[in-house]
Amino acid sequence: MRSARLLVLPFAAAVALLAGCAATGPRAAPATPVDAATLAGVGTVAMPVVPDRWWSAFGDVQLDALIDEASKNAPALAQAEARVRAAQALAEAAGAARYPGVSAAADVSRQRLSERGLVPPPFGGMTINQGQLGVSLGYELDVFGRTRATIAQARGQADAARLDGDAARLALTSSVARTYVQFDRAWRLVDNAKESLAARRAVLDLTTQRVRAGLDTQLEVETARGGVAQAEGELAQAEEGLQLVGHQLAALVGAGPGRAASLSRPSLGSVALTVPEQLPADLVARRPDVAAQRARIEAAGADVRVARTQFYPNANLAAFAGWQSIDLGELVTGGTRIWNVAPALRLPLFEGGRLRGTLQARDAQYDAAVAGYDQSVLDAFREVADAVTSLRALDREQDANRAALASLQKAFDLATLRYRSGLSNYLTVLVAQDRLLAQRRLVVDLESRRADLTVALHRALGGGFGA
Repeated sequence: MRSARLLVLPFAAAVALLAGCAATGPRAAPATPVDAATLAGVGTVAMPVVPDRWWSAFGDVQLDALIDEASKNAPALAQAEARVRAAQALAEAAGAARYPGVSAAADVSRQRLSERGLVPPPFGGMTINQGQLGVSLGYELDVFGRTRATIAQARGQADAARLDGDAARLALTSSVARTYVQFDRAWRLVDNAKESLAARRAVLDLTTQRVRAGLDTQLEVETARGGVAQAEGELAQAEEGLQLVGHQLAALVGAGPGRAASLSRPSLGSVALTVPEQLPADLVARRPDVAAQRARIEAAGADVRVARTQFYPNANLAAFAGWQSIDLGELVTGGTRIWNVAPALRLPLFEGGRLRGTLQARDAQYDAAVAGYDQSVLDAFREVADAVTSLRALDREQDANRAALASLQKAFDLATLRYRSGLSNYLTVLVAQDRLLAQRRLVVDLESRRADLTVALHRALGGGFGA
């Protein structure tokens, strides 16, 4: 063993002397990730903490059950989880390079030796059984950090995959919640269509009575009958939309279209989520997609270091110890022992630009990772700002439209009363009714949009990831 150490000492000295022999060439300065503090106002009010099961704030038990079902059965989430397991396994495999590799081997062969070969008589011309039994060791001396950089790159990819899984889970829960909001809207549109049909049938009955009394003509009756047919078509369209959204919900939870038949009407409650006027920079820590992009920067940086170490000497140490004999019965006796120690040093001298090209490609991939991170940060702040702006504007819009709905309802009631009393014509009733029905649909759309924006804001804030 002392002689083996003597072999390693000059070997290590040669490594130190040859370091830096291969030149990397000129390189551009690496990109710098955007500072989130420059994109957000620094306020004294903290961002609201989004709970992990944020959708439970809607108070709908069916929604909770659907999201739990989607988390177990959705193919998209299973695919993301498989990618996480694969990346973690690769990181574990890369980490094995930190330790020496040890393997055992046992070889047996039967061979006839040539009478005129390298082996002289009396063995020449004989048929012999040769056996070898031993243990081999191989270890790369991580002098320039290649192994450490490779492990860091694999771990960065594993972290990115894990965070992508969190992002996929958030995307799935948000999609189920937003589709469920559309499911609630579809139910309300069906209700609205039924109310519209009932109102138009009531006007048709009133018009028919007035024709019998000689107060109107057949023109008004046919016009009212056309309104009824139109309302029946709108009801059929609304019921179709309800079924289609139900199918979409079933697909999101990993079930077939038949699952929609078991869904009951939603009972969504209102959710209040207060956000400050200014968005602090810690928003980026609450988003799994932003964190995943940051992990990709770390992985790309480690990949650059791996490419840079290719310009330096590669030092390896190999050793073998065991027994070898042409007589299998004497294989493990003292005289058959063998061993060898084989340190190796490899230094790239001329690669035709291959190493520089690889390093430049890794540098470009690092810059691309930084650009991806910057874009995800910009998108994060924009999505939150958009949702907050829309919710605040929607408050004023809803107040105005509710007041308009109340006024149009009164106008329709008055027009119907005057028409019944013979003080106004059918056209007045028709105009008032059309405006009232349109306003009802608008109010339904605005209320559904508020719920949808609430879900969007929860997702934009990270959906409980940073909690």
